[in-house]
Amino acid sequence: MSLDDARLSRRALLGGAAALGLVACSNEGRGGLPGGNGGGGARPAYMRYTGVKPDLPGAEYNIPNAFIRYPANPVEAIRKPPGDGKPIDVLTYTNTPIPPKVEQNSFWQEFNRRVGSPVTVNLTPSVDYNQKFATVVAGDRLSDIFLVGAVPQVPQLLAAKAVDLTPHLSGDAVKKYPFLANLPETAWNPCIFNGRIFGVPIPRGAISSQTMYSRADILEKVGVDGNVKSLDEFLELCKAVTDKRQNRFALAGAPTQWVRNMYDVPNNWSEQGKTLVSNLEHEAQEEVFEVLRKLWSSGYIHPDAFSGQNQDLKVRFGNGSSPLVQDTYSAWPSYLQTAVDPAMQIAIMTPPKHDGSGPGRLWRGAPAIGFAAISKKAAGRVETMLAYLNFLAAPFGTQEYLFRKYGLPGQHHKVVDGNPVLTEKGFSEVQLGLMYTADAPWTIFLPEKPGNAEAAFTAMKQTCPTAFTDPVAGMYSETNVRKGPQLTADITQITNDIIQGRKPVSAWAAAVKKWKSGGGDKIAEEFAQALASSR
Repeated sequence: MSLDDARLSRRALLGGAAALGLVACSNEGRGGLPGGNGGGGARPAYMRYTGVKPDLPGAEYNIPNAFIRYPANPVEAIRKPPGDGKPIDVLTYTNTPIPPKVEQNSFWQEFNRRVGSPVTVNLTPSVDYNQKFATVVAGDRLSDIFLVGAVPQVPQLLAAKAVDLTPHLSGDAVKKYPFLANLPETAWNPCIFNGRIFGVPIPRGAISSQTMYSRADILEKVGVDGNVKSLDEFLELCKAVTDKRQNRFALAGAPTQWVRNMYDVPNNWSEQGKTLVSNLEHEAQEEVFEVLRKLWSSGYIHPDAFSGQNQDLKVRFGNGSSPLVQDTYSAWPSYLQTAVDPAMQIAIMTPPKHDGSGPGRLWRGAPAIGFAAISKKAAGRVETMLAYLNFLAAPFGTQEYLFRKYGLPGQHHKVVDGNPVLTEKGFSEVQLGLMYTADAPWTIFLPEKPGNAEAAFTAMKQTCPTAFTDPVAGMYSETNVRKGPQLTADITQITNDIIQGRKPVSAWAAAVKKWKSGGGDKIAEEFAQALASSR
């Protein structure tokens, strides 16, 4: 079916959800799920999309579905363009280079045509977004749709500047926007404040869990097995892989979280009765630092690990100068795209318990990475804005998803073995930050190289079901917004100092004590209150 074939009417879409594979699921009996500041009663109903059968179903393991091939005849999910002919202004961030302007961007031009409104996207690099967002808020220049940044008094900001979406999205009302209803229930956590819905989430979950990638092809050449069963075996592997004469260091960066996974350090917070305790206070932290110091002093970590950008980690992994790198499962496509050697084989190393007594436990990624709100200035067009966000959330297997991610065939992607693969022009033009405005639930789809989707799915199936969850993921603490960035910067600095030998391991206890008195205890108290109010 071509993109211009007969389309389903909007009435048919909304009235015949089952025909599109959307299955209504009641919230009855599910219990309260935590919100941004409590108030689970406002939560949208869940209507799962089942219109495309996955090659590897992930629901049983609470991980994404995997697909080996994009459907040959993708369903046309939305007939009527969501726009109303008037401009839609969007503020969000990007983790890729800024794309060409609309005048030089054929994807953007076609996107506007399909939306039915000219879309202006104001993009800022993610590392600078919070500062940009604060400036925009101070100048009262919020776009029609804006990704909510980490600024003080978010609940008050949303109440003053954002449309209360509760009447449009609460309960069964969300079914008017079926692809927003397809978003996981827990993904709505950060959008709900005081029982009201103020945004649409950008779902992630298990796919954003951090793991350890390995260059299986290099490990094989060296003669080592990546299936390590203890800390000692991991150290032996790092020693065998490191070869300074060939400018090869085992690890692209310090594997701080992965080593913590060996010691069952909790994911950010753990509950002890009605109290929350930070993982910074965990008894194994000093042992973790001893391991990290040994990795650094032995030369197993790349000497530039503490300088440069995240992209440098991908480059080191791609060119083989560091065959091990800690990153999220969602980063897999970017590693394929930055590969230098076509013979590169990616594998995942599961963390063992340090003492060899079994597998370690990863930290499960948060249900959402953020949410987009609608400005009160656009309140008169709220249904248009929600229809646009619903358009961006069209799931894998639809023509809308195919275009949104891969653009036009022949221009932005080529078809290889039945799968779309971005061209250089496509990679440049399609990066409009759409996935950081609204998105479908993540799907494992790695068409760049056969076998990788299966490998990613198998690795997630083995590691994610037992991963530690953060009990307050998506919840709000005012002190965390105000003081958290500086507290985190201080902890990061002492962490780096200890690993590199500039400070002794014993300095950690004093740093944690300072963190607690400087705001950490207050953050724990506020998160505990938010958790209690959500139950």
